[in-house]
Formats: sequence, structure tokens, C-alpha cells
Amino acid sequence: MAIVSEFDGFIFDYGGVLVFPQTEKDQAAMAAVANIPPEQFTELYWAERDEYDKGLVSGPDYWKKIAANAGVKLTSEQIQDLTDRDSESWMKYDAVMWEWVAELRRAGKRVAMLSNMPADLGLALRSSTDRLDAFDHVTLSCDVGTVKPDAVIYEQCLEGIGTAPERTLFLDDRIANVQGAEVLGMRAIQFLDRDDVLLKVRGE
Repeated sequence: MAIVSEFDGFIFDYGGVLVFPQTEKDQAAMAAVANIPPEQFTELYWAERDEYDKGLVSGPDYWKKIAANAGVKLTSEQIQDLTDRDSESWMKYDAVMWEWVAELRRAGKRVAMLSNMPADLGLALRSSTDRLDAFDHVTLSCDVGTVKPDAVIYEQCLEGIGTAPERTLFLDDRIANVQGAEVLGMRAIQFLDRDDVLLKVRGE
């Protein structure tokens, strides 16, 4: 199918766009490993996440900080289990979206991924999958040292993809990240419903 689009470049968020969101079941399983009540675990998980995504703290230090804030201690085995479970919970791929990425590239469009992602997940993707090969450019927060919606991370991705902001469409499930892209002149859509977004962008 030929793709007709006003955009030269497409930038995709990862979690919640290219892969399905982490579930309550995922969080509960990690909470059980850490011996922390699920609701408390989820609160602490997100409270410390930006520093982990920025690459400012290592995986073990991230999990130890969560444990300390909950008043528990973790063994090295628990930390490895949590790291593995966390990465696996963000690797439930939406086949429809990956096929669209492939279609865009076949049509000659420039395609990038821009994600707030810790180094452990980035390593898992790079070492055990070829998923990142689907893109012309990949920008991960752990490599840049900052997270969306900081302008720096968008600028790095735009430079890598090589398309003008006004000719680039950005998709992200978080409204703050969408607004951050719009500040730089990109067109952006909040990704809340995959089929709705595809209908708008592809005209299906």
C-alpha cells in the first residue's frame, strides 16, 4: 500500500505506543519479589524512575533506593529478578505498530524512536532483540542524560532523524511529552487509542 503523508519524519515513543503498557499484574509481581505492598511499590517505582531513565543511577541503586524508602533490604538475586521482570514487562510488542513502522520506511519516510528508558531495558533490547534496527535513528534518555519533555532530548532526536520539525510527527502517550514536542514546532498526537491514531494519520 502506498503511503501518502505530509510528513517526512515520524518519531515514536516506546512504552505505551510501540509496546503495550506495563500492567498492574506486572507491578504486583515485582512488588512480591521486593516484599513491598503493591500500591506502595508502584508509587516508589515511579517516584525514582526519572533518575534511572536519565542514567544518573544504576539499576541496582534504583532498586536499593526503592527498597530503602519502603524499609526493606534486597539481595543481589532479588535485584536481578526485579531488573529482568521490569525489562520483560516493557517488551510486549504491538505488532500492528511495528508493521506500520516498517511500512513507513519502505515508503521512504524517516522513522525514529524517542524513549525515556533506563540502560537496563536498552541493553536488553540491543542484546536480545533486533527491534531497534527497525528505525533510522534511536534516542534513549539513558544515553542523553535527560528525559522528555526536556527540549534537549527532542533536539537530539530531530538531529538524528534529519527532518524539519514542522515536517515531523511525534506520537507519545503522555500529554506533557506531546506538548514538549509541539514547543519545538513538531506536530504531535497523544497516543491514547492505537486504532484512533491510525485512523487519523493513515486515513483508514
